[in-house]
Amino acid sequence: MTDEAREHHWVVDSIEESAASIELDDGTMVTIPLAQLPPGTHQGAVLRVTIAVDAAATKAAYERSAAQVAMIRKQSKDPGGDIVL
Repeated sequence: MTDEAREHHWVVDSIEESAASIELDDGTMVTIPLAQLPPGTHQGAVLRVTIAVDAAATKAAYERSAAQVAMIRKQSKDPGGDIVL
């Protein structure tokens, strides 16, 4: 996959309470919390959505995960190895 972002156009089908029903480019319907949508979103609005991999954030997430695993292993009193029943 390339590093390029992909742009989509989604249509707000309806809004009820705290969620919007969104029609994606391929006709699939999804529900998205209103808090995730831009201010002023209303029924019939077309949303321009750009999806891209954030390489720096991905690397940071892997580093946080590795640090968490290392901390848990350091705190563990389990020597590892085979399970004896």
